[in-house]
Amino acid sequence: MAPRLPSGSRIVARSIDDATRLRVGDVVVARRPDRPELEIVKRIQAIDACGAIFLAGDNPASSTDSRQFGAVMRHHILARVGWRYWPLPPIRP
Repeated sequence: MAPRLPSGSRIVARSIDDATRLRVGDVVVARRPDRPELEIVKRIQAIDACGAIFLAGDNPASSTDSRQFGAVMRHHILARVGWRYWPLPPIRP
């Protein structure tokens, strides 16, 4: 599957707080737990009862995600992606 956000994409993301409800399927900006200086954009794949969040890339063959670095905690999630503005999405007929 091709990545939904190609490398170099420009996005609009809204910061979250403790009251923000996160759902499976949301695309989020998060800090990688093993490299906290690195911000990544991934899709929420699962949220367990203890609050651990599992992130997945859209291309499992080449994505680095929770399969490599494990689940992230809520405080690692910085923002929820609203939309991409560059490159322009394809025009659908």
